[in-house]
Amino acid sequence: MKYSIEFIKGLSALTEGDYEKASVHLKNASLERGDRIEAYFAAGLVFRKNKQYDRATYVLESILRSADIDPSTKRALTVELGRVMFDAGNYTIAHSLLEMATDKDSSILRAKTLRRLNKFEEAANTYKAIAKAEKINLDDEIGYCYYRCALETSGSRQSKFIKNALKYIPKSRCINMMHIDNNIAAGKSSKALVDIERFMSEELPVSMDDMLKFQTVFFDMKRTEEMFRLVMKRIQEGSSNPFFYIFAMNRLLQGENPEKAMEIIDLYLERFGFNNSIAKASLKLRGNKFLELLIEDANFYRCSNCESEFKIYTDACTNCQAFETLRPI
Repeated sequence: MKYSIEFIKGLSALTEGDYEKASVHLKNASLERGDRIEAYFAAGLVFRKNKQYDRATYVLESILRSADIDPSTKRALTVELGRVMFDAGNYTIAHSLLEMATDKDSSILRAKTLRRLNKFEEAANTYKAIAKAEKINLDDEIGYCYYRCALETSGSRQSKFIKNALKYIPKSRCINMMHIDNNIAAGKSSKALVDIERFMSEELPVSMDDMLKFQTVFFDMKRTEEMFRLVMKRIQEGSSNPFFYIFAMNRLLQGENPEKAMEIIDLYLERFGFNNSIAKASLKLRGNKFLELLIEDANFYRCSNCESEFKIYTDACTNCQAFETLRPI
């Protein structure tokens, strides 16, 4: 088999990291024989991998300007150019190019592009179409897009988006909390209480802010003790949510029952071991200088996706942007 010298020189230049030289040789290889387009295309892939987006764009556009490429090759090259544009942050151009996508991965990238362009309803519809065509589960992606739609709207339209979001992510803390807030704002306090009870039964509270918000709703309806009973029921059923135990401890302290409050904290430690939020709360019951110093610099949440740690809860990890992945530590 006869090999192209230009192709060999191009590959050699790639191994040496001389991308400019590789680009020249691989282009020459593609020009001397029609079946060398893949060699030049390989250079474009290397440029994208090394975040040299201008060079990758030049390579792909050069091939696309060739008059003798067939439609299927042109489509594949156009989609690859869309990937380059996405990686480079040119989302509007990327979306236009990715319209030609037919495979699963490229179609999902098109949906991600719509998200970057804040076109969340269109992104949700795109994810739904992909999920149906490919028979894959994209519920988290669809639900998140509807959640973002709800954030940007109000009234009946917001309610519709919340309902759609919950259909796909029924145990999302953010979406359920928005649903509760909607009912409270609409004066549907009784319905909000039902939603809060379900929220708690599904272990969704992630901070004392959540618990105090719910306490306010119960207080306004003159049903404060009902929330305490609900929390104690969750604890008796073996809940691992530290904020139920902290809430119960605080209520027992208010009732001047420090012994019972300490029992609640000890029960958590016996069941689940050390937790920074529990440790911090326990300082109200018994002083411990070493523990105070330890907790002073401690983080209270860890992202299950990237392992980054944080002092406060956020709906999206500030490091990797993953949605609802922070867990108490």
